[in-house]
Amino acid sequence: MPLPLAWSEDGPKVERLKDPTNSGNKSLSLHRWANWIAGFSAEFVNSAIDRYLSPTGAAQATVLDPFAGVGTTNVEALRRGFQTCGFELNAFAALAARCKLEVARLDLDLLRTTIDQYATSMRAFECHVDRWWDALARGRQPYPGPVPRARPPELFRTREPFFSKPVELKVLWTLDFIGGIEDPTIQDYFRLALGSTLVSYSNYSYEPSLCSRSKLGKPLVENASVGAAIASKLEHMVADAVELRSELSLLPQLPRAHIVQGSFFDALSHLAPGSIDLAITSPPYLNNYHYVRNTRPQLYWLGFVTSPADAARLEKQSFGKFWQTVRDGQAVELCFNLPGLESQLAELRTLRSEHGIYGGSGWANYVASYFNDSYRFLGLLRTLLKPGGHAVVVVGNSLLQGMDFRVDEVLSQIATLHGLDAQVERIRSKRVGNSIVGTGLRQKPQNGRPELYEAAVIVKR
Repeated sequence: MPLPLAWSEDGPKVERLKDPTNSGNKSLSLHRWANWIAGFSAEFVNSAIDRYLSPTGAAQATVLDPFAGVGTTNVEALRRGFQTCGFELNAFAALAARCKLEVARLDLDLLRTTIDQYATSMRAFECHVDRWWDALARGRQPYPGPVPRARPPELFRTREPFFSKPVELKVLWTLDFIGGIEDPTIQDYFRLALGSTLVSYSNYSYEPSLCSRSKLGKPLVENASVGAAIASKLEHMVADAVELRSELSLLPQLPRAHIVQGSFFDALSHLAPGSIDLAITSPPYLNNYHYVRNTRPQLYWLGFVTSPADAARLEKQSFGKFWQTVRDGQAVELCFNLPGLESQLAELRTLRSEHGIYGGSGWANYVASYFNDSYRFLGLLRTLLKPGGHAVVVVGNSLLQGMDFRVDEVLSQIATLHGLDAQVERIRSKRVGNSIVGTGLRQKPQNGRPELYEAAVIVKR
Protein backbone atom coordinates (compact mmCIF):
# COMPACT_ATOMS: atom_id res chain seq x y z
CA MET A 1 0.00 0.00 0.00
CA PRO A 2 1.64 3.33 -1.04
CA LEU A 3 2.21 5.92 1.65
CA PRO A 4 0.09 9.12 1.46
CA LEU A 5 1.90 12.24 0.33
CA ALA A 6 2.08 13.58 3.86
CA TRP A 7 4.03 10.57 5.12
CA SER A 8 7.45 9.22 4.45
CA GLU A 9 9.31 6.26 5.91
CA ASP A 10 10.64 8.62 8.59
CA GLY A 11 7.22 9.85 9.73
CA PRO A 12 4.86 12.73 8.99
CA LYS A 13 5.70 15.69 6.80
CA VAL A 14 4.00 18.94 7.72
CA GLU A 15 2.00 20.11 4.71
CA ARG A 16 -0.68 22.77 4.62
CA LEU A 17 -4.15 21.74 5.62
CA LYS A 18 -6.63 21.90 2.75
CA ASP A 19 -9.38 24.48 2.38
CA PRO A 20 -12.16 23.61 4.86
CA THR A 21 -14.96 25.12 2.73
CA ASN A 22 -17.63 22.45 2.51
CA SER A 23 -19.44 23.51 -0.68
CA GLY A 24 -17.77 20.66 -2.56
CA ASN A 25 -19.41 18.13 -0.24
CA LYS A 26 -22.78 18.78 -1.90
CA SER A 27 -21.76 16.60 -4.85
CA LEU A 28 -19.67 13.99 -3.02
CA SER A 29 -20.80 10.47 -2.30
CA LEU A 30 -22.44 10.15 1.15
CA HIS A 31 -21.70 13.77 2.05
CA ARG A 32 -24.44 14.92 -0.33
CA TRP A 33 -27.12 13.20 1.76
CA ALA A 34 -27.66 16.21 4.01
CA ASN A 35 -26.19 19.70 3.87
CA TRP A 36 -24.98 21.25 7.12
CA ILE A 37 -24.20 24.93 7.55
CA ALA A 38 -20.54 25.64 8.41
CA GLY A 39 -19.40 22.05 8.01
CA PHE A 40 -15.99 21.42 6.55
CA SER A 41 -14.79 19.62 3.47
CA ALA A 42 -13.89 15.95 3.11
CA GLU A 43 -10.62 17.12 1.56
CA PHE A 44 -9.76 19.06 4.73
CA VAL A 45 -10.43 16.01 6.91
CA ASN A 46 -8.17 13.85 4.78
CA SER A 47 -5.37 16.41 4.86
CA ALA A 48 -5.48 16.33 8.68
CA ILE A 49 -5.52 12.53 8.74
CA ASP A 50 -2.58 12.42 6.31
CA ARG A 51 -0.60 14.80 8.47
CA TYR A 52 -1.09 13.18 11.87
CA LEU A 53 -1.88 9.48 11.42
CA SER A 54 0.20 6.74 9.87
CA PRO A 55 -1.75 4.56 7.42
CA THR A 56 0.02 1.49 8.75
CA GLY A 57 -1.62 1.94 12.16
CA ALA A 58 -5.17 2.52 10.91
CA ALA A 59 -6.70 -0.51 12.59
CA GLN A 60 -5.47 0.61 16.02
CA ALA A 61 -6.05 4.38 15.76
CA THR A 62 -9.27 6.21 16.66
CA VAL A 63 -10.49 9.47 15.13
CA LEU A 64 -12.93 11.60 17.12
CA ASP A 65 -15.24 14.46 16.16
CA PRO A 66 -16.72 16.08 19.29
CA PHE A 67 -19.12 18.19 17.15
CA ALA A 68 -19.85 15.70 14.40
CA GLY A 69 -22.57 17.56 12.50
CA VAL A 70 -23.62 15.27 9.64
CA GLY A 71 -20.50 13.12 9.97
CA THR A 72 -17.88 14.38 7.51
CA THR A 73 -14.95 13.52 9.77
CA ASN A 74 -16.36 10.13 10.70
CA VAL A 75 -17.15 9.08 7.13
CA GLU A 76 -13.66 9.93 5.89
CA ALA A 77 -12.02 8.20 8.87
CA LEU A 78 -14.12 5.09 8.21
CA ARG A 79 -13.14 5.10 4.54
CA ARG A 80 -9.49 5.19 5.53
CA GLY A 81 -9.86 2.23 7.90
CA PHE A 82 -9.70 4.12 11.21
CA GLN A 83 -11.96 3.51 14.19
CA THR A 84 -14.14 6.58 14.60
CA CYS A 85 -16.70 8.09 16.91
CA GLY A 86 -18.59 11.35 17.05
CA PHE A 87 -20.88 13.33 19.33
CA GLU A 88 -23.73 15.43 18.00
CA LEU A 89 -26.42 17.11 20.10
CA ASN A 90 -28.73 18.00 17.20
CA ALA A 91 -30.90 14.94 16.59
CA PHE A 92 -31.38 15.58 12.87
CA ALA A 93 -27.64 15.95 12.21
CA ALA A 94 -26.95 12.89 14.37
CA LEU A 95 -29.48 10.92 12.29
CA ALA A 96 -27.62 11.87 9.10
CA ALA A 97 -24.23 10.92 10.51
CA ARG A 98 -25.52 7.65 11.92
CA CYS A 99 -27.12 6.61 8.64
CA LYS A 100 -23.86 7.20 6.79
CA LEU A 101 -21.89 5.05 9.22
CA GLU A 102 -24.49 2.24 9.15
CA VAL A 103 -24.04 1.72 5.41
CA ALA A 104 -21.78 -1.30 5.90
CA ARG A 105 -24.55 -3.16 7.74
CA LEU A 106 -27.48 -1.89 5.68
CA ASP A 107 -29.84 -4.38 3.98
CA LEU A 108 -29.66 -2.83 0.51
CA ASP A 109 -32.19 -5.21 -1.03
CA LEU A 110 -34.74 -4.33 1.62
CA LEU A 111 -34.06 -0.62 1.13
CA ARG A 112 -34.55 -0.90 -2.65
CA THR A 113 -37.79 -2.82 -2.20
CA THR A 114 -39.10 -0.27 0.28
CA ILE A 115 -38.20 2.62 -2.03
CA ASP A 116 -40.21 0.97 -4.83
CA GLN A 117 -43.16 0.50 -2.51
CA TYR A 118 -43.00 4.13 -1.43
CA ALA A 119 -42.73 5.43 -5.00
CA THR A 120 -45.77 3.39 -6.05
CA SER A 121 -47.81 4.54 -3.07
CA MET A 122 -46.85 8.20 -3.54
CA ARG A 123 -47.59 8.25 -7.27
CA ALA A 124 -51.15 7.12 -6.62
CA PHE A 125 -51.66 9.52 -3.73
CA GLU A 126 -50.12 12.52 -5.50
CA CYS A 127 -52.45 11.94 -8.47
CA HIS A 128 -55.44 12.42 -6.13
CA VAL A 129 -53.95 15.56 -4.59
CA ASP A 130 -52.80 17.11 -7.87
CA ARG A 131 -56.15 16.54 -9.61
CA TRP A 132 -57.95 18.19 -6.70
CA TRP A 133 -55.53 21.12 -6.57
CA ASP A 134 -55.46 21.75 -10.32
CA ALA A 135 -59.11 21.14 -11.19
CA LEU A 136 -60.96 22.53 -8.20
CA ALA A 137 -59.90 26.18 -8.27
CA ARG A 138 -56.65 25.70 -6.36
CA GLY A 139 -58.22 23.70 -3.57
CA ARG A 140 -61.13 25.94 -2.72
CA GLN A 141 -63.27 22.82 -2.43
CA PRO A 142 -62.58 20.30 0.38
CA TYR A 143 -60.06 17.62 -0.49
CA PRO A 144 -62.07 14.50 -1.45
CA GLY A 145 -59.30 11.88 -1.65
CA PRO A 146 -57.59 9.51 0.81
CA VAL A 147 -56.78 11.32 4.07
CA PRO A 148 -53.44 10.73 5.84
CA ARG A 149 -53.54 9.60 9.47
CA ALA A 150 -50.50 11.67 10.44
CA ARG A 151 -51.01 15.24 11.61
CA PRO A 152 -48.74 18.30 11.43
CA PRO A 153 -46.68 18.88 14.60
CA GLU A 154 -49.12 20.73 16.83
CA LEU A 155 -46.76 23.31 18.33
CA PHE A 156 -44.64 24.00 15.24
CA ARG A 157 -45.30 27.65 14.40
CA THR A 158 -44.10 29.73 11.44
CA ARG A 159 -45.11 33.18 10.17
CA GLU A 160 -45.92 31.81 6.72
CA PRO A 161 -47.63 28.43 6.37
CA PHE A 162 -44.62 26.13 6.24
CA PHE A 163 -46.16 23.94 3.52
CA SER A 164 -48.90 24.65 1.02
CA LYS A 165 -51.98 22.47 1.52
CA PRO A 166 -51.16 19.93 -1.25
CA VAL A 167 -47.52 19.65 -0.17
CA GLU A 168 -48.56 19.19 3.46
CA LEU A 169 -50.89 16.33 2.48
CA LYS A 170 -48.04 14.63 0.62
CA VAL A 171 -45.65 15.02 3.58
CA LEU A 172 -48.26 13.58 5.95
CA TRP A 173 -48.79 10.61 3.59
CA THR A 174 -45.02 10.11 3.61
CA LEU A 175 -45.02 10.11 7.43
CA ASP A 176 -47.75 7.45 7.37
CA PHE A 177 -45.58 5.31 5.08
CA ILE A 178 -42.48 5.79 7.25
CA GLY A 179 -44.45 4.87 10.36
CA GLY A 180 -45.40 1.58 8.73
CA ILE A 181 -41.80 0.50 7.99
CA GLU A 182 -40.92 -2.34 10.35
CA ASP A 183 -37.13 -2.27 10.03
CA PRO A 184 -35.84 0.62 12.20
CA THR A 185 -32.70 1.12 10.09
CA ILE A 186 -34.67 1.42 6.86
CA GLN A 187 -37.05 3.74 8.66
CA ASP A 188 -34.10 5.98 9.60
CA TYR A 189 -33.03 6.29 5.96
CA PHE A 190 -36.52 7.39 4.97
CA ARG A 191 -36.65 9.89 7.83
CA LEU A 192 -33.32 11.31 6.70
CA ALA A 193 -34.54 11.59 3.10
CA LEU A 194 -37.62 13.48 4.28
CA GLY A 195 -35.65 15.73 6.63
CA SER A 196 -32.98 16.61 4.08
CA THR A 197 -35.51 17.55 1.37
CA LEU A 198 -38.43 19.11 3.22
CA VAL A 199 -37.24 22.73 3.12
CA SER A 200 -36.87 22.47 -0.68
CA TYR A 201 -40.63 22.08 -1.17
CA SER A 202 -41.63 24.35 1.71
CA ASN A 203 -42.36 28.08 1.78
CA TYR A 204 -39.00 28.65 3.48
CA SER A 205 -35.37 28.75 2.36
CA TYR A 206 -31.86 28.84 3.86
CA GLU A 207 -30.10 32.17 3.17
CA PRO A 208 -28.13 30.84 5.16
CA SER A 209 -30.53 31.11 8.12
CA LEU A 210 -34.05 29.81 7.69
CA CYS A 211 -36.24 32.54 6.21
CA SER A 212 -39.62 32.68 4.48
CA ARG A 213 -39.51 32.74 0.69
CA SER A 214 -41.84 35.75 0.56
CA LYS A 215 -39.46 37.76 2.75
CA LEU A 216 -36.71 36.99 0.24
CA GLY A 217 -38.90 38.10 -2.69
CA LYS A 218 -39.36 34.52 -3.91
CA PRO A 219 -42.72 32.98 -4.87
CA LEU A 220 -44.33 30.55 -2.45
CA VAL A 221 -44.35 26.86 -3.38
CA GLU A 222 -47.96 26.09 -4.36
CA ASN A 223 -47.36 22.44 -5.17
CA ALA A 224 -44.45 20.03 -5.62
CA SER A 225 -43.73 16.35 -6.15
CA VAL A 226 -42.69 15.35 -2.66
CA GLY A 227 -42.49 11.68 -3.61
CA ALA A 228 -40.06 12.31 -6.45
CA ALA A 229 -37.76 14.42 -4.25
CA ILE A 230 -37.63 11.83 -1.49
CA ALA A 231 -37.27 8.85 -3.83
CA SER A 232 -34.43 10.61 -5.67
CA LYS A 233 -32.63 11.25 -2.38
CA LEU A 234 -33.05 7.59 -1.41
CA GLU A 235 -31.70 6.42 -4.78
CA HIS A 236 -28.60 8.56 -4.18
CA MET A 237 -28.23 6.84 -0.83
CA VAL A 238 -28.39 3.41 -2.43
CA ALA A 239 -25.80 4.29 -5.07
CA ASP A 240 -23.45 5.80 -2.47
CA ALA A 241 -23.91 2.84 -0.14
CA VAL A 242 -22.84 0.45 -2.91
CA GLU A 243 -19.76 2.58 -3.56
CA LEU A 244 -18.72 2.78 0.10
CA ARG A 245 -19.26 -0.92 0.69
CA SER A 246 -16.97 -1.65 -2.25
CA GLU A 247 -14.28 0.56 -0.65
CA LEU A 248 -14.72 -1.01 2.79
CA SER A 249 -14.43 -4.53 1.35
CA LEU A 250 -10.77 -3.80 0.57
CA LEU A 251 -9.94 -3.10 4.23
CA PRO A 252 -8.38 -5.87 6.35
CA GLN A 253 -11.26 -5.47 8.83
CA LEU A 254 -14.29 -3.26 9.22
CA PRO A 255 -13.53 -0.41 11.66
CA ARG A 256 -15.82 0.38 14.56
CA ALA A 257 -17.80 3.55 13.88
CA HIS A 258 -20.54 5.13 15.94
CA ILE A 259 -22.31 8.40 16.65
CA VAL A 260 -23.53 9.41 20.09
CA GLN A 261 -26.58 11.65 19.98
CA GLY A 262 -25.73 13.88 22.89
CA SER A 263 -23.31 16.43 24.25
CA PHE A 264 -19.56 15.94 24.04
CA PHE A 265 -19.40 17.05 27.66
CA ASP A 266 -20.73 13.58 28.53
CA ALA A 267 -17.97 11.88 26.53
CA LEU A 268 -16.39 10.11 29.51
CA SER A 269 -19.56 8.02 29.78
CA HIS A 270 -18.71 6.62 26.34
CA LEU A 271 -14.92 6.88 25.88
CA ALA A 272 -11.96 5.93 28.04
CA PRO A 273 -9.33 8.53 28.97
CA GLY A 274 -6.33 8.41 26.64
CA SER A 275 -8.23 6.56 23.90
CA ILE A 276 -8.15 9.10 21.04
CA ASP A 277 -5.30 9.45 18.54
CA LEU A 278 -6.71 12.36 16.54
CA ALA A 279 -9.66 14.72 16.91
CA ILE A 280 -10.81 16.73 13.91
CA THR A 281 -13.64 19.12 14.61
CA SER A 282 -15.21 22.52 14.28
CA PRO A 283 -17.25 23.70 17.26
CA PRO A 284 -20.00 26.28 16.68
CA TYR A 285 -18.45 29.63 15.85
CA LEU A 286 -18.78 32.73 18.00
CA ASN A 287 -21.32 34.12 15.52
CA ASN A 288 -24.62 33.08 17.14
CA TYR A 289 -25.74 30.94 14.22
CA HIS A 290 -28.73 29.26 15.85
CA TYR A 291 -28.54 25.58 14.89
CA VAL A 292 -31.61 24.64 16.91
CA ARG A 293 -33.86 27.29 15.40
CA ASN A 294 -32.60 26.70 11.89
CA THR A 295 -33.37 22.99 12.09
CA ARG A 296 -36.77 23.45 13.75
CA PRO A 297 -38.60 22.05 10.68
CA GLN A 298 -36.62 18.81 10.75
CA LEU A 299 -36.73 18.51 14.55
CA TYR A 300 -40.50 18.99 14.72
CA TRP A 301 -41.61 17.15 11.58
CA LEU A 302 -39.42 14.12 12.39
CA GLY A 303 -40.68 14.07 15.97
CA PHE A 304 -37.39 14.86 17.72
CA VAL A 305 -39.04 17.77 19.57
CA THR A 306 -42.71 18.34 20.22
CA SER A 307 -42.77 21.67 22.03
CA PRO A 308 -40.82 24.92 22.51
CA ALA A 309 -39.73 23.57 25.90
CA ASP A 310 -37.98 20.67 24.14
CA ALA A 311 -36.20 23.12 21.84
CA ALA A 312 -35.24 25.33 24.80
CA ARG A 313 -33.56 22.38 26.51
CA LEU A 314 -31.47 21.81 23.38
CA GLU A 315 -30.50 25.48 23.31
CA LYS A 316 -29.27 25.36 26.90
CA GLN A 317 -27.21 22.22 26.24
CA SER A 318 -25.60 23.61 23.07
CA PHE A 319 -21.91 24.45 23.06
CA GLY A 320 -21.33 28.15 23.72
CA LYS A 321 -25.06 28.67 24.33
CA PHE A 322 -26.81 31.30 22.20
CA TRP A 323 -26.98 35.04 22.71
CA GLN A 324 -30.75 34.79 23.15
CA THR A 325 -30.37 32.37 26.07
CA VAL A 326 -27.84 34.35 28.15
CA ARG A 327 -28.25 38.00 27.16
CA ASP A 328 -30.59 39.08 29.97
CA GLY A 329 -29.12 37.17 32.91
CA GLN A 330 -26.59 38.29 35.49
CA ALA A 331 -23.12 39.09 34.24
CA VAL A 332 -21.35 35.86 33.21
CA GLU A 333 -17.76 35.71 34.43
CA LEU A 334 -14.92 33.64 33.00
CA CYS A 335 -14.21 30.40 34.88
CA PHE A 336 -10.48 30.66 34.10
CA ASN A 337 -7.81 33.35 34.20
CA LEU A 338 -6.91 35.04 30.92
CA PRO A 339 -6.26 38.75 31.51
CA GLY A 340 -6.36 39.82 27.86
CA LEU A 341 -9.78 38.26 27.30
CA GLU A 342 -11.06 39.64 30.60
CA SER A 343 -10.07 43.15 29.48
CA GLN A 344 -11.84 42.69 26.16
CA LEU A 345 -15.00 41.51 27.90
CA ALA A 346 -14.89 44.45 30.31
CA GLU A 347 -14.68 46.85 27.38
CA LEU A 348 -17.49 45.06 25.53
CA ARG A 349 -19.81 45.44 28.54
CA THR A 350 -19.48 49.24 28.35
CA LEU A 351 -20.54 49.53 24.70
CA ARG A 352 -23.98 50.79 23.71
CA SER A 353 -25.41 50.45 27.19
CA GLU A 354 -28.46 52.45 26.06
CA HIS A 355 -29.53 49.40 24.02
CA GLY A 356 -29.88 47.18 27.10
CA ILE A 357 -29.52 43.48 26.33
CA TYR A 358 -28.97 44.37 22.67
CA GLY A 359 -25.86 46.33 23.62
CA GLY A 360 -22.49 45.19 24.84
CA SER A 361 -23.61 43.66 28.14
CA GLY A 362 -25.77 41.02 26.47
CA TRP A 363 -23.05 40.15 23.99
CA ALA A 364 -20.44 39.98 26.77
CA ASN A 365 -22.52 37.31 28.48
CA TYR A 366 -22.58 35.36 25.23
CA VAL A 367 -18.81 35.65 24.71
CA ALA A 368 -18.04 34.63 28.31
CA SER A 369 -20.40 31.62 28.04
CA TYR A 370 -18.77 30.60 24.77
CA PHE A 371 -15.23 30.66 26.14
CA ASN A 372 -16.25 28.97 29.39
CA ASP A 373 -17.53 26.08 27.29
CA SER A 374 -14.31 26.24 25.25
CA TYR A 375 -12.33 25.83 28.47
CA ARG A 376 -14.38 22.75 29.42
CA PHE A 377 -14.05 21.38 25.88
CA LEU A 378 -10.27 21.62 25.74
CA GLY A 379 -9.89 20.19 29.24
CA LEU A 380 -11.96 17.18 28.27
CA LEU A 381 -10.07 16.83 25.01
CA ARG A 382 -6.79 16.68 26.95
CA THR A 383 -8.21 13.83 29.03
CA LEU A 384 -9.28 11.84 25.98
CA LEU A 385 -6.19 12.29 23.81
CA LYS A 386 -3.42 9.71 23.98
CA PRO A 387 0.02 11.03 24.88
CA GLY A 388 1.33 12.40 21.59
CA GLY A 389 -2.22 12.61 20.20
CA HIS A 390 -3.40 15.67 18.26
CA ALA A 391 -6.56 17.69 17.80
CA VAL A 392 -7.30 19.98 14.86
CA VAL A 393 -9.97 22.51 15.84
CA VAL A 394 -11.29 24.80 13.09
CA VAL A 395 -12.64 28.16 14.27
CA GLY A 396 -13.19 31.65 12.93
CA ASN A 397 -12.81 35.06 14.48
CA SER A 398 -15.93 37.08 15.22
CA LEU A 399 -16.94 40.74 15.20
CA LEU A 400 -19.30 41.72 17.97
CA GLN A 401 -20.34 45.33 18.56
CA GLY A 402 -17.32 46.43 16.55
CA MET A 403 -14.80 44.36 18.53
CA ASP A 404 -12.70 41.65 16.90
CA PHE A 405 -12.59 38.45 18.97
CA ARG A 406 -9.78 36.25 17.66
CA VAL A 407 -11.17 32.93 18.77
CA ASP A 408 -8.19 30.96 17.46
CA GLU A 409 -5.75 32.91 19.60
CA VAL A 410 -7.93 32.60 22.71
CA LEU A 411 -8.39 28.84 22.23
CA SER A 412 -4.64 28.44 21.82
CA GLN A 413 -4.09 30.24 25.11
CA ILE A 414 -6.75 28.16 26.85
CA ALA A 415 -5.08 24.98 25.55
CA THR A 416 -1.81 25.98 27.18
CA LEU A 417 -3.66 26.51 30.47
CA HIS A 418 -4.55 22.81 30.26
CA GLY A 419 -0.93 21.84 29.60
CA LEU A 420 -1.41 21.18 25.88
CA ASP A 421 1.04 22.24 23.20
CA ALA A 422 -0.80 24.60 20.85
CA GLN A 423 -0.21 26.41 17.60
CA VAL A 424 -2.44 28.29 15.16
CA GLU A 425 -2.47 27.79 11.40
CA ARG A 426 -4.44 30.25 9.27
CA ILE A 427 -6.32 28.21 6.66
CA ARG A 428 -8.66 30.71 5.03
CA SER A 429 -8.16 34.47 4.89
CA LYS A 430 -11.71 35.27 3.84
CA ARG A 431 -14.81 33.39 4.85
CA VAL A 432 -18.55 33.62 4.37
CA GLY A 433 -19.88 36.21 6.79
CA ASN A 434 -18.18 39.33 5.48
CA SER A 435 -21.54 40.47 4.13
CA ILE A 436 -23.03 40.82 7.62
CA VAL A 437 -20.31 43.12 8.93
CA GLY A 438 -21.87 46.50 9.51
CA THR A 439 -25.32 45.18 10.41
CA GLY A 440 -26.86 45.74 13.82
CA LEU A 441 -25.30 42.69 15.44
CA ARG A 442 -21.83 43.05 13.99
CA GLN A 443 -20.92 46.70 14.02
CA LYS A 444 -18.07 47.71 11.74
CA PRO A 445 -14.96 48.89 13.63
CA GLN A 446 -13.91 52.49 13.32
CA ASN A 447 -10.49 51.74 11.77
CA GLY A 448 -11.49 50.15 8.50
CA ARG A 449 -13.01 46.94 7.28
CA PRO A 450 -12.13 43.97 9.52
CA GLU A 451 -10.86 40.65 8.32
CA LEU A 452 -12.98 37.56 8.87
CA TYR A 453 -10.88 34.42 8.58
CA GLU A 454 -10.69 30.77 9.60
CA ALA A 455 -7.84 29.08 11.42
CA ALA A 456 -6.96 25.64 12.73
CA VAL A 457 -5.95 25.49 16.37
CA ILE A 458 -3.69 22.46 16.54
CA VAL A 459 -3.09 20.98 19.97
CA LYS A 460 -0.95 18.09 21.08
CA ARG A 461 -0.92 16.23 24.32
